[in-house]
Amino acid sequence: MTNQILLGILVFLAVASGVFMAFLAAQRALAGGRVTFSRESRARLSELFIFADTDLLWKLNLAAVIVLPVIVWLVLGSPVLGGAMVVAIALLPRFALRWLKKRRLDQLHGQLPDALLMLASGLRGGANLQQAMEGLSRDLSPPISQELALVVREQRLGVAFEDAIDHLAQRIPSQDMQLVSSALRISREVGGNLADTVARLGDTIRKRLLMEQKIKALTSQGRLQGMVMTALPALIVLALLQIEPQAMGALFHTVRGWAVLAIAILFEVLGYFWIRKIVSIEV
Repeated sequence: MTNQILLGILVFLAVASGVFMAFLAAQRALAGGRVTFSRESRARLSELFIFADTDLLWKLNLAAVIVLPVIVWLVLGSPVLGGAMVVAIALLPRFALRWLKKRRLDQLHGQLPDALLMLASGLRGGANLQQAMEGLSRDLSPPISQELALVVREQRLGVAFEDAIDHLAQRIPSQDMQLVSSALRISREVGGNLADTVARLGDTIRKRLLMEQKIKALTSQGRLQGMVMTALPALIVLALLQIEPQAMGALFHTVRGWAVLAIAILFEVLGYFWIRKIVSIEV
């Protein structure tokens, strides 16, 4: 009897120690994840000129990771879908930031030809380069006005014009901005008619953007086909769940069904990105 009591105490202590160590490890992991999430989110959001409370974003993301998968598990009764929901929600902020950055870059590229033509007009009107850029930062709309205002602010703080333009090209990683940066730096070094150079560069970029829009319109059917082909299997599975719930139940409640579901999702994702790669044509 004494041995059984002693064994029970030892088992309890072992379990309690394991739970305590797991709690400490989870607490450390959450603390490290919070610091990493806040640092990376603050840096990436500042690049987009979005200033938000990163601690609040971390709490919302953590709450979504905990609550939504549990709801999916309770409603559908499938731990696999719950685990997939955890992964999807955990990766959602990264994809959201990437989408916001791409959207902002597209807006910048669309505003760039008009900004260059306005810059050329200001230079022809007698203003120097810094005065013309200050006028653009006031007259144009975001996001390009934010970038130009930052260039003007750096110059006021004593940063050389060439360095400020290089910082602008680093913040906007595109061939168009590299051309603009090179043209401005070369014109300041060797002289020449900067207004005509900027105007020709703006006209060239405008023509390239028109060509990209035409290619995008011609390949829109391929992109739509990729979306339809990706969503169609999921819609078929949902329809079969309503028509034959017993036959489809094995897909969500057995190990073999989970393996088939994982393979199907993998090939769906690969097929979608393959179609997107085929219809992506760079000018």
